Amino acid sequence: MTIGIILIVAILVLGGVLATLGDRIGTKVGKARLSLFNLRPRDTAVLITIVTGVLISGSTLGILFATSKPLRRGVFEYDETQRNLRRAREELDEVHRQKLKSKTN
Repeated sequence: MTIGIILIVAILVLGGVLATLGDRIGTKVGKARLSLFNLRPRDTAVLITIVTGVLISGSTLGILFATSKPLRRGVFEYDETQRNLRRAREELDEVHRQKLKSKTN
């Protein structure tokens, strides 16, 4: 339980720090009239803000996947899990049908 709370707090702090840094850098780029990739300064500032948002999302997912094996399995093995669940339900239904059939005989 405590590891979950620590993880949530770490993600929130990291997201806040990256969002603040992205905003500050975007503001400074806009005010300094800097340009990347031949974009207008305003568009460059927007690009910096977007990249920061991607970093926030990526770092959050990275932390979650690095610390939670069940989450990794749930995301990357979802299809296999669904197939197993469907197969188990079909087997359960078959057992129920057999049970009802044996009761009626």
